[in-house]
Amino acid sequence: MTTTVTATCACRSFTYKVDFPNTSLPFDRALCLCNSCRRISGSCGISYIAIPPDQTIDPAKFNLTAYKSSEVCTRYFCSICGAHTFAYINRSPGDHPSVAIATGIWDKTEGIIKWNGCKWVEDTLDGGLSVWFNDIVDADGTKRPLKRWMLQDRGKTEEFVPENSYRVLEKKRASDKLKAQCHCGGVKFYITRPNEASKKVQSPFPDLSHPFHSVSSANPENETWFLRDNDTKYMAGTCTCTSCRQSLGFEIQTWAFVPKCNIFKEDGSPLDFDLGTLKSYPSSEGVTREFCGKCGATVFWHCGFRPELIDVSVGLLDPEEGARVEGWLEWWTDRCSFEEMAVSRSLVTSLEDGLKKWGKARQGV
Repeated sequence: MTTTVTATCACRSFTYKVDFPNTSLPFDRALCLCNSCRRISGSCGISYIAIPPDQTIDPAKFNLTAYKSSEVCTRYFCSICGAHTFAYINRSPGDHPSVAIATGIWDKTEGIIKWNGCKWVEDTLDGGLSVWFNDIVDADGTKRPLKRWMLQDRGKTEEFVPENSYRVLEKKRASDKLKAQCHCGGVKFYITRPNEASKKVQSPFPDLSHPFHSVSSANPENETWFLRDNDTKYMAGTCTCTSCRQSLGFEIQTWAFVPKCNIFKEDGSPLDFDLGTLKSYPSSEGVTREFCGKCGATVFWHCGFRPELIDVSVGLLDPEEGARVEGWLEWWTDRCSFEEMAVSRSLVTSLEDGLKKWGKARQGV
C-alpha cells in the first residue's frame, strides 16, 4: 500500500506525483534554519523529503533552473514562478544521487510528515523560528515537545540547544543600513530606518492583523501599522497562504513590511525592480512577486493597491543581525497570515501557539 502526494508549484508548470510506501510513514522532519537555506529561499525555515529510490524526477521535462548550492546539493526551482521544487543530493562521489522534494508544494502532509523541531539553530544567532515551536499536536491528537538542534538532527554532530538560550539578540549596530542579499549574490539591496517619508505611505491593513475572511482591511485613518516601536522598526510576520507556499516551495513565508522609499539598490539608487538577477512573476491580478533568477530566492511581494509598501523576505536580511532581525523588526504574534489555508495544519498551529506565547512573554503578560 502507498500514499500518493502531488507536488505543484504556483504557476503549475511543475507537477509531480510521488508514491510513498505506507511502511515508511511518517517521515521525521526538522525545519532547517541554516544561513544557506534562509538565503536560498528567503524564508526562515525549510524542509525537503527524499522520494523512494525507485522513483526519479527528470528536470528536462519541466521548466526549471538548476542551482548548485554546495558540493553535494543541486537545487531546482521553477523558472517561471520561482518555487523551489526538489534537490539532487550526492554525498559520495560515484553514488547515485537521492532526490528530495520541497515539502511546501505538497497537497497534503498530515500523517505523512512528523515534524520534530528545528535544526541548524546555531546559524540563527537568536534562535530564529525555533523559539516559536515548542510543542505540536499530531493528527491523532498526541501532543509532544519539539526539539532544537544546534546543527544536524542526527549523526555524530547531533547536539541539542541548551534550554532558554538563543532567545533574544537585541543588537543595535552603528550603521543605519540593513544589508540584504540572496544566496548567489545576484540580488543585493539595503534598507534604511523609518523616516518622515515612511510615515506618508498609505496601505490597507494586512490579513496578518485583520483576517480578510472576517473583517474589512480598510484603513480610513491611514494608520502606519507597518511602523513599530515608536517608528524605529518595521512590522514582520509569517504567512501560509497558498500563493506564498507554492511560490516559495516551503510551508512558511516570513515577510517584513517596508516602505519602498526605504529600500535601495547596492549603489544607493532607489528600488525599481531592475535589480541584478531579479525576475518577476504576476501571481494574481495586480500582484507581483520577485525572485532571484539564479538561485531561486523569494525576494519581494508588491501590489497595485499598496504600491509604496513592499513585502521583503526576512530570510535575505543580514544574518549578523540574527534570523529574527529584532534590531530592525517587530514581529506580529497574534496570527499567522492566512493560517486557514495551511496544508501542514499541525505545524502552523504549533507556530501560531508559539508566537502568541512568545509575544505575551515579551510583553510581560
